[in-house]
Amino acid sequence: MQAFKRYASTTPSQFRSVIYSSHSLEDAPSVLSVHRYTPKGDLSNLVVVRTLAFPINPSDVNQLQGVYPSKPEKTLDYGTEEPSAIAGNEGVFEVLSVPSHETSLKAGDWVIPLDANQGTWSDHRVFKNASDLIKVNGLDLYTAATIGVNGVTAYQLVHNYINWTGNNEWLIQNAGTSGVSKIVTQVAKAAGVKTLSVIRDRDNFEQVAKNLEDKFGATKVISESQNNDKVFGKQALPAILGKDARVRLALNSVGGKSSSSIARKLERDALMLTYGGMSKQPVTLPTSLHIFKGLTSKGFWVTENCRREPQTKIDAIRELIQLYKNGALVSPKDEIIATGVDPQASDSELLQAVRGGIKSPGKQVIVFKW
Repeated sequence: MQAFKRYASTTPSQFRSVIYSSHSLEDAPSVLSVHRYTPKGDLSNLVVVRTLAFPINPSDVNQLQGVYPSKPEKTLDYGTEEPSAIAGNEGVFEVLSVPSHETSLKAGDWVIPLDANQGTWSDHRVFKNASDLIKVNGLDLYTAATIGVNGVTAYQLVHNYINWTGNNEWLIQNAGTSGVSKIVTQVAKAAGVKTLSVIRDRDNFEQVAKNLEDKFGATKVISESQNNDKVFGKQALPAILGKDARVRLALNSVGGKSSSSIARKLERDALMLTYGGMSKQPVTLPTSLHIFKGLTSKGFWVTENCRREPQTKIDAIRELIQLYKNGALVSPKDEIIATGVDPQASDSELLQAVRGGIKSPGKQVIVFKW
């Protein structure tokens, strides 16, 4: 009797992964190396996958620097001289084989890891159980590779804290050009929630604002100078929001003055969620907002949310897949800088591609060209 369902006879006897055993705050890419190893365990009892693509996220780099609160456990399971971990937290895989008793997954399915710290910067991986993975069939490569962090973050920010009624309700967010913010505006629009997105002042402000509104569904885009202008807030903003508007949620990923300015626009007993600090300045909130308007300010960390309640990630992914299939969300492919890697490339070429992606600006995704 065949031990497991086979999809391809190309599962190698050795896997190849980008690993690290130490950290460097000054030069994160320097701690990386490429390592070949024989996977532990009987593959007939494991889910075997090959990596299609993986993004390079800021949190991945923070792990290499040693400053991220969530870190993978370093181990000798890969046959290294020192305890090591495989880098990367996000990526999309193609299932090559599953145990004979497994019915929820089949060879050829596209999947992403349920948990963080699984080590995605690798050409192949194994997982103990199908429940360790979430199916993402039907998505394009770049959406599937990045849905687990930015997509889930945006969906939870919009849906997990406010019971929206649809009666001229708004959320306000800074860093309106970020990947998360662009998904937030689309998810909110699909839910009937209006968005006020704040972006940095720039020479081509009108062009950028129009793109955010036309392509990514932002209801209105304003500049940081407008955000910080009390006269604008009193005179121009009411006309933008309309009659009986309720600004119920603020999403802060900048900090500093920007955070206090978006908080000032909230209604009484509203909520501000902070999920980033691009300015590297503290979140500053006027005392009056807490005393007289009942403001609640909370932190948001998608990794911890999903660790505590894994089902919330599964639910968010399923909802996001439907939104993409229905055309309510656009693929992030135009926002991504893809670097193709031949699976037969040398170790040094693979390492160069990853190190280059870390040092390059923009959203970087490494794609294996199987």
